[in-house]
Amino acid sequence: MTEASAANQVVVAVRAELEEQRQAIAQMHRRGLDGPQVCGRLTSLTDRLVLKLYDAALASFDSSAADGLRSSIALVALGSYGRRQSAPYSDVDLMILHKGLPERQLTPLVRKFTNSIYDVRFDLGHSVRTAADAIQLARQDAVVCSSLIDSRLVAGNQSLYVDFRDQFQKMVRRRARAVALALHEARGKERSQYGESIYLLEPHIKRSRGGLRDMHLIQWLGFVEYGESDPDRLYLQGAMSKLEYRRLLLARDYLLRLRNEMHFHAGSAKDGLDRAEQIRVAEWLGHRQRDGLLPVEHFMRDYFRHATHLWQTVRRREALLHAAPTAMTRLLDPVFGRNVTGDYRVSTRYVAATPQGLAKLGGSLDEVLRLVALAAGEGKLLDHHTWSHLVLSAPEFGDEPDPAAAMRFWTILDDPAAVGPTLRLLHELGYLEKIVPAVRRARCLLQFNQYHKYTVDEHCLRAVAIAAEFLQREDALGEIARENSQRNLLHLALLLHDLGKGDEEDHSEVGARLAQQTGELLQLVRDDVDVVVFLVRHHLAMAHLAFRRDTSDPLMVRRFSTLVGSVDRLRLLLLLTCADLAAVGPGTLTQWKVDVLVDLYRRTRADLEDTSTQQESEYKRQVDEVRRRLPDAVQEDPWFAQQLAVLPAGLAASLAPAEIAEVLRRFHKLESRQSVAWVAYRPDVNTVEVVAGVESGTGRGAFSAMAGALTSRGLEIISADTQILPGDLLLLHYMAVDADHPDGPPQQRLDDLEESLAASVDNPSKPKFRRVYGQERARESARLTALPNQVRIHNDASDSATIAEVFTFDRIGLLFDLARRIHDLELTICHAKISTYVDQVVDVFYVSDRSGAKLQDEAQIERLRLALVEVIEAES
Repeated sequence: MTEASAANQVVVAVRAELEEQRQAIAQMHRRGLDGPQVCGRLTSLTDRLVLKLYDAALASFDSSAADGLRSSIALVALGSYGRRQSAPYSDVDLMILHKGLPERQLTPLVRKFTNSIYDVRFDLGHSVRTAADAIQLARQDAVVCSSLIDSRLVAGNQSLYVDFRDQFQKMVRRRARAVALALHEARGKERSQYGESIYLLEPHIKRSRGGLRDMHLIQWLGFVEYGESDPDRLYLQGAMSKLEYRRLLLARDYLLRLRNEMHFHAGSAKDGLDRAEQIRVAEWLGHRQRDGLLPVEHFMRDYFRHATHLWQTVRRREALLHAAPTAMTRLLDPVFGRNVTGDYRVSTRYVAATPQGLAKLGGSLDEVLRLVALAAGEGKLLDHHTWSHLVLSAPEFGDEPDPAAAMRFWTILDDPAAVGPTLRLLHELGYLEKIVPAVRRARCLLQFNQYHKYTVDEHCLRAVAIAAEFLQREDALGEIARENSQRNLLHLALLLHDLGKGDEEDHSEVGARLAQQTGELLQLVRDDVDVVVFLVRHHLAMAHLAFRRDTSDPLMVRRFSTLVGSVDRLRLLLLLTCADLAAVGPGTLTQWKVDVLVDLYRRTRADLEDTSTQQESEYKRQVDEVRRRLPDAVQEDPWFAQQLAVLPAGLAASLAPAEIAEVLRRFHKLESRQSVAWVAYRPDVNTVEVVAGVESGTGRGAFSAMAGALTSRGLEIISADTQILPGDLLLLHYMAVDADHPDGPPQQRLDDLEESLAASVDNPSKPKFRRVYGQERARESARLTALPNQVRIHNDASDSATIAEVFTFDRIGLLFDLARRIHDLELTICHAKISTYVDQVVDVFYVSDRSGAKLQDEAQIERLRLALVEVIEAES
């Protein structure tokens, strides 16, 4: 048998053994073998197979050369392989440690050995280094250093490995603080890529905050300080408390078992816990729907609990690391540090409880609030000892605040500079639910949709912090925030607004009851309780009106002002709505949305203060300004006078007078059945605005045609209006987002859009919509929410039109298809808005017949509903 065929036989045999044994271990896993034991068996299997391949590679050399190589090399396992925590399809990370062999002697063996590992279909990560090389790299690169901490001898020269390990440990001990800081920094960069929040709804179980990598970091830091990375030994050496040790082991077992299941099921190294995988794993773990929660929500609550415990331990290790005294802090602390009534010490970096302070903290919720507010107000962390004391003491406190604690909490809520960090710290320590018991029900509660990016408790905490930051804005929203004198009511309502989730009943109603109970616990006056209950019960009302209804309709505004009842409540509701939207996820609260909400606020305030005549005067002033921008020769033209007499208020508010004058001049030049479009970019709201005119435009499907033209060019329409002006001139007004040019489209693109829009009317060809990478996966993921397609018809909400609301999963071209079907029914779209509800898009159409009247015939209304249902069901 030739050397090559012998080596090939070994590879074939090893590959077969790998598949067979991996399946056998998978069966043990499914029968309940715990995570660490499964990982241990996988590691032992890998050791055995790697040794066979190594021996086969050495066998290709003569015995003398093979013996020389064997005595000069050590195979060293690194990373998870070195920790004996190999997952089913994780990397085989190997270092080929050698005594300084020349490259010509070493390369043939390395090539044969590593090629055989690849041929077996292991995912190999390897390096070839001397001890000096490895240690030098570890000094420069924290990732290399962390992998070497987990090193383990697999085969070869033991004394070579022991010498390397001794040198490495000496280097780490000499540079302990620098190494620890480098490990923290490297882990911080990794977290920033995979999610800085524990509560991201599709976490990476290895690299996101609170994932396996944070468990590894705890062990690496233990090695730096104590020379040990094993949790059992670290606990015995006093490196962690009994609670931390227990939580660490529980999290390790849970996450390793979860990771093993994900790998076995995928047949690959899958570590991303996406929504489909969450549903599957929840079923595999045997979770059932109960207490108003889906199985997946029970599963993810468990996951987030373990992730939180890991992160708390990491954070305490960070505090301990940074608290280590340096020459500078020893110099500055006596000068700049201070004592607070003998209870607490504020240093340059930390706030610590003195023995007297620790005694006061026992059983006094008011004192806990005092300390936490002090730390948050100073912008400093609690020191390790104080932090641990508070965490361990939290379960001993009752669930109702005493009057002193309630008063102090109310004061905290009124402080915009400290309310965000104070509430977050109270929540992490376990005390927020002692003051507001409703918080407990939302802790780590998943919102199983793609719209929200965070758990319920994280969303509410972010909303409070964001609302406090509105004071720094330099726009209308900032001015309104600075007018608000009821900050504590706003912050309490934001903390509570979504806590009713996780129940089968409407979460707004559940939340209103929780708000009532919380107000009574905090001993608020009745008027304040009523305001908080109102804000929680109606926290969605303003967004729904702004983004699903025609807010230029006086009837809509009057109904809303009646609901709100006062300017103070209106102001609070605006601020709550904006903070709620912003806390959903990055980029959710756009400047365009702020402007729409502020416009609704101003209209409603005018109605509440009965200053609508002022708005009418402002509108008249704008029309007069447009008239003055027209050339003298056309100001008296009857056509222009007719158009200015009915100029849409929305257009007058959106465009500058000079722009409106230019639009009217273009419209005036239109010949019979001709179309024209005017397109501009609005940098203040990062949107593209379209104003188009179609001569004799009624009944030609212009709305759907232009919507299709915009969508086919990659724009996302967010609102649209149409109006029939004198002379059967159809006015169309669109607002859209250009995802292809997030910083603003070039002028050539705007010019091309104008041509495409004008050419789209009466074009018999259906527009071609681009396919977007990842779109199908996103739609399928959204469908996991299991929300039904719906069409709702409202015939009493508007005096002038029938309102059709379409709830479905979004797709490119949906608006065109819906609008075209409405056109085919010989109906006219007067107004349209596009918004979202959880994972669905909500397309809202104000519809009239061709004479401009709302639909009255029940059969006609039902035909409209069924036609729209047919459009959305065709894609289901």
